[in-house]
Amino acid sequence: MAYLQVSRPILSASSSSTSILRDYQLQGEEDLEVIKKDVDEDDDVHKTLETLSWPQRLEHFTFAWYAMTMSTGGVAFVLSVIRHRFPGLDTLGLSIFISNILLFTIITALMFTRFIMYPHTFTKAFTNPHEGFFFATFWLTFATMITNTTAYGIPNTGPWLITALRIAFYIYLVCATLLAIFYYHILFSVQKLVITNVLPGWVLPIFPAMLVGTLASAIAKTQAAHHVLPMLVAGLSYQGLGMLVAIMMYALYFGRLLTSGLPVDASRPAMFIAVGPPSFTALALIGMAQDATATEIFSLYPILPTITHPELIPDVLQILALVAAISLWALAFWFFAIALLAAIDAFPRNGFHLNWYAYVFPNVGFTIATIKIGERLDSAAILGVGSGLGATLFLVWVLIMVCHVRAVWKRTILWPGRDEDAVH
Repeated sequence: MAYLQVSRPILSASSSSTSILRDYQLQGEEDLEVIKKDVDEDDDVHKTLETLSWPQRLEHFTFAWYAMTMSTGGVAFVLSVIRHRFPGLDTLGLSIFISNILLFTIITALMFTRFIMYPHTFTKAFTNPHEGFFFATFWLTFATMITNTTAYGIPNTGPWLITALRIAFYIYLVCATLLAIFYYHILFSVQKLVITNVLPGWVLPIFPAMLVGTLASAIAKTQAAHHVLPMLVAGLSYQGLGMLVAIMMYALYFGRLLTSGLPVDASRPAMFIAVGPPSFTALALIGMAQDATATEIFSLYPILPTITHPELIPDVLQILALVAAISLWALAFWFFAIALLAAIDAFPRNGFHLNWYAYVFPNVGFTIATIKIGERLDSAAILGVGSGLGATLFLVWVLIMVCHVRAVWKRTILWPGRDEDAVH
């Protein structure tokens, strides 16, 4: 049986996952999974690795940590829209929202500390796609904070917040545009990805742009009528952009599943990311159509030429939005079912990793889309399903947070060779 022999100890905080693996001389023909297993089981190696301090471990603090705040913000927003409410639910959602802002601040501070202490990690964080894809979760967290502000902030503040939300919307739009263009440019010019390894996570850089539509549906109804139409046009444009790019990725992803099979166990949580685009598009279409009706923009401002009855536009938009949302929800459900079966199959063999938060955030959109469709159809059964999904999502989020803390304590993440900065 092959074994590992330690050739020299790890002495410095700047040791990367690559240098650590080079410290071991493999005798025998074993793959990387066997190497990692043997390292975990070797007492001498374990004692050597125990010398790493918290500042040294910070070198492996990656963008993937924003998946935690992204999902936490999503859970808070779900709690704000659930129809079956009970005393204390608003307080629970508000406390999660505020806690998430604190978490986001701490993670951002630690990320800056990492880049200052280990400058070589800055460039690699973007050029290594295994970590770089997660840079989008920073902006997705920002998006959830904006939507939660509409739910929890506006009822408890003054009119100044409405103006602040409009400014934040356009700042976010510009940043999401730049991310969608320049990060894919980096992937096209710096990295060559293998098509047989395609995962729904490849759509993450366009995800913030797609959520412009979700933001517009949440914010537009709070704005004065003359601000609503530009916001809704921007939301519809970017929601369409995100969904169309996702469709292109779906073609690659579906082809990969047919020709290469399911992803490896550790990557199966990422299959839930495919649920996100159709789900968020469905809820955004319904929300923007409702906003057009609530603000009466077409009856008050008949600015569209050749339209003789602008007062009919909101009704037409709502019908079209509902029809499209139901179709998109069905697609999201199909992706959800496939991902769920694959995840259940791999769960006994799959330890915690930060991509477990994919169990939460994409299904935030799926849950809210279910609730929105139930509201438009006035269906108590669908609303009950939506509330059940919301309660399940909350429990899953709590379990994942517990597993996250345990993984840090047990050194299964935030450790050389075990995070997204590892060389694959």
